[in-house]
Amino acid sequence: MGQEQTSKHRASLPLPLQMSSIRLASQHLLWKNHLGFLLHPTVALDVQPDTFRVAEIGTRTGLWLLDMAKRLPNIQIDGFTIDTSSVPPPQWLPPKVTIRRVESYTTDLAPNGRPTYDVIRISNLGASIEDNDPGSVVKNAMAMLKPGGYIEWDELDTAHYGIVNSNPTHSGSRLQALLKHVHEYDHILGARGWIDSLPDILARYGLQVQAGQHRYRLPFAYANVENDNCFKEFEELSYRLVDPEDGKKLRKLMVAAKEDCDQLGQMITADLVIVVGRKVY
Repeated sequence: MGQEQTSKHRASLPLPLQMSSIRLASQHLLWKNHLGFLLHPTVALDVQPDTFRVAEIGTRTGLWLLDMAKRLPNIQIDGFTIDTSSVPPPQWLPPKVTIRRVESYTTDLAPNGRPTYDVIRISNLGASIEDNDPGSVVKNAMAMLKPGGYIEWDELDTAHYGIVNSNPTHSGSRLQALLKHVHEYDHILGARGWIDSLPDILARYGLQVQAGQHRYRLPFAYANVENDNCFKEFEELSYRLVDPEDGKKLRKLMVAAKEDCDQLGQMITADLVIVVGRKVY
């Protein structure tokens, strides 16, 4: 599906699904501002402009690629995505940035089938992982990675949504009811039950894991924006459900839970998990 076909497909979707790039951009900016880095500090960059290449598997809006291009303007940076509906047209990208649509993240993406990249970032594949096992994605990324290169996997742990109350006496029962209902659709959102095993999975495919698993959580001061991002994702989910009545039920639960978030001072939390591995041979 080319850029024009993707745009036509997007225009046929309900409006909340057409506007998902707003949520994705907000999430990217929140986490970039909080973390203060685009690549985890355990990724040791030895940049040689003529040969150094960076890839992102799971490009969504293209913002991470654009930010990296500002940091490393002379480096070739390639993005791979199964959905180009939220990325800029190719002619609007910087000279050394490409974004390519692919059918799968488990097939060879490297030019000429050779190890090509010094750093590969894998980001929020959630629903794209088959059989709750990301091993095939790691195997494919390993084939793309040069010896000595790094793979960084960033994933939101939505399998373990949490609730933080600004007032400990508030129960948050309506928000809990919403999150319990949302988990009934993990097969659509992506179960992500494999996240805690990511260090072992990377090690299984020959990567030297750098300092285990790193977990980060947004500050409570970001609550309003992060809650809105979560509710936007739940709204998008409601329009993907096969039965329209299921979608209406989910949106009704959202209205009640949003009232509690706003009036009682509650925050939905989901850790960002980062795991880094290095190819040592």
